[in-house]
Amino acid sequence: MSMPSAISGNFHNPVKRTAVAWWVLCVLSLFGIFAPHLFGVDAMQWGFGISFLCLVFGITAIFVAVMYTKRGKLVEQMLRKENLLAHWIYTPAEWQYYAQKEHGQNKREKRNLFLLVAAISIVIGLILSVIHPDGRLVFLLTVVGIIGIAGGAALLSIWPRYRQNRKHLGEVYISQDGVYLNKELHVWRGFGAALEEVSYQDQYRAQPLLHIVYSMPNRYNRQQVTVRVPVPQGEQAAAKNVADQLQAQLKEGSPLPHRKSKSNEVI
Repeated sequence: MSMPSAISGNFHNPVKRTAVAWWVLCVLSLFGIFAPHLFGVDAMQWGFGISFLCLVFGITAIFVAVMYTKRGKLVEQMLRKENLLAHWIYTPAEWQYYAQKEHGQNKREKRNLFLLVAAISIVIGLILSVIHPDGRLVFLLTVVGIIGIAGGAALLSIWPRYRQNRKHLGEVYISQDGVYLNKELHVWRGFGAALEEVSYQDQYRAQPLLHIVYSMPNRYNRQQVTVRVPVPQGEQAAAKNVADQLQAQLKEGSPLPHRKSKSNEVI
């Protein structure tokens, strides 16, 4: 596909707008720290609590604002075609095929995760009900609540992406640091993120894929994210070259102790 020098008309930079919003929250939090003193609020009643909450939120907001600012700059570089490995625009037929297959894969993954959470919750609820019969109603309500929250989270993670893919014709920007796929940004450099696995997959597929796995730290361990980038017709050689470059980058980095090979997923 051609790579014009101007920013594509299909994409804007929503990450940059998010960064601006968080910087505004930083300023409001800073004002909130001193607001009780400025407006004569008694420190022993509400003043100290308001200042403390604004301080805590302000520190969090600064961290998030810096993160989104860096991500916004990365997206801006991608949209300007700076240091790109590939930029592909898909035909309606190519993108529709991918959107349907990706939706099916996403539903299977979220359904399996939901069933696992539900099964664990039910087993724990039954065990607690046997140990403490007087608390069966509480345990029942807790299990129902957990299953409801897990189901709602699964639905919220499935349908917005599907609507996004159906609403907008697909386009992708790929760099050494991340992928911007149809307005969804994935970054594997900075803030503890790391590239884990890259492969070009075309066996038994009607549409080849770049299969990219990266990880990022969360509260207890590292969360892995899988990105499946469809390869347009005629771009197979370019996709293999992208995979080779990212694999070279992966080999140059220090391998993480938890890395392990994964079986290929078929779409």
